[in-house]
Amino acid sequence: MRRLFDRFQREHRGSVAVILALAMIPLTFLVGAGVDYARGAGIRAKLQTATDAAVLAVIREVPILKTDTDFQTRARALFDASFPAQKGVTVTRFAPVRAGTQVTVSATAQVDMTLGRLMHSGPLEVSGTSQAMSGGKAVEIALVLDNTGSMNDAGKLPALKQAAKDFLSYLDKVVVSRADAKVALVPFSNQVNLGTGVTSASWLSYATLGSVNATSWKGCIDDRNQPYDVQIPNAEPTGTSAYPADRCDSTTQTGKPTLAVIRPLDTDYTALGNAIDSMSAGGNTNVTIGVAWGMEALTPYGPLATATSLSNDRVSKIMVVLTDGVNTANRWNFACTGTWWYDFGSGCVNDSVIDARTLAACTAAKDAGITIYTVRVIDGNTDMLKSCASKDSFFYNVITANDLKPAFQSIGSSIAQFRLTQ
Repeated sequence: MRRLFDRFQREHRGSVAVILALAMIPLTFLVGAGVDYARGAGIRAKLQTATDAAVLAVIREVPILKTDTDFQTRARALFDASFPAQKGVTVTRFAPVRAGTQVTVSATAQVDMTLGRLMHSGPLEVSGTSQAMSGGKAVEIALVLDNTGSMNDAGKLPALKQAAKDFLSYLDKVVVSRADAKVALVPFSNQVNLGTGVTSASWLSYATLGSVNATSWKGCIDDRNQPYDVQIPNAEPTGTSAYPADRCDSTTQTGKPTLAVIRPLDTDYTALGNAIDSMSAGGNTNVTIGVAWGMEALTPYGPLATATSLSNDRVSKIMVVLTDGVNTANRWNFACTGTWWYDFGSGCVNDSVIDARTLAACTAAKDAGITIYTVRVIDGNTDMLKSCASKDSFFYNVITANDLKPAFQSIGSSIAQFRLTQ
């Protein structure tokens, strides 16, 4: 027996497995706690989103909510609509308060822990608070949307139409009045389409390109002469700064331009939705002209001229730029990559040459106080679009067409923050 005991003491085989098994116990608790805290962070974000939605929605109804009870009941209903009951999550406090033109909504919830309760006794507590004022900032938004031929692929164009219309519906819910959220639509390819209602405008030039006249023109506009192609509009353009009319690069069998007509800032969301539905895909990609006409839509000068002054501190100017491809052409160049028939051509340029014009336009917009969100749909120059956006977090990389809806929802929620005071 003594020899057996001595032999057991000298035996080391299997000791690593024993140590590992013992180490797995605290490691399992740590992993479990990490999962619990990650879930808590997710619940906290949802709670904050719900208080934002509730405060922005209920403030529209304050004038018709005669009693505090009515106000509190309605605020809770709006909060619950954005923060439905969830297993393991209990809302322990909900406090809506109105004071003059200001409304505050605060909420606290407890999140049940699993393995994390061994390291944190009791549930995890998360909270959110939002404030809004009925006299908050208005927003003017330009939706600059890629309508090039590649948008016909992978269900992108139908998904974009639905996401953009849902975006309008969301705005309608979170503003006190539609006058507080004007929206412009800028479909683009290698050109933009102004329609033919402005054939005699002084800012329009048929001579610059010489491809059309007032009778044959279908509404399509190319890049302005450099450097005006990337500048913020600041005066009535004439001469070399005019807008060059051109024949449309992409047309239907009946000769109608494929590209939908630009809509200036408007509060008729039904008409905007119909315009979005009318979009069709065709042509090459020139993000620069999209950004340039996003600036046109948000400034009180030039062909559109429906925006408020850029110096109006009661209005936030916002541009949403969406594209599904790299720059392939502008008025002066075509890229050596990105379009198969150009790959075998001669005289092409590196696409960075065209990208530089886009980034110059983005910089001009941001310098003028315009906030830019960018969306890359499956394909496109990630670095350029991220640089164009006002913040890294304002760049959205959409992997599938189905991801367009949550991307626009996130942008809508972010834009709503421009009207929040806290």
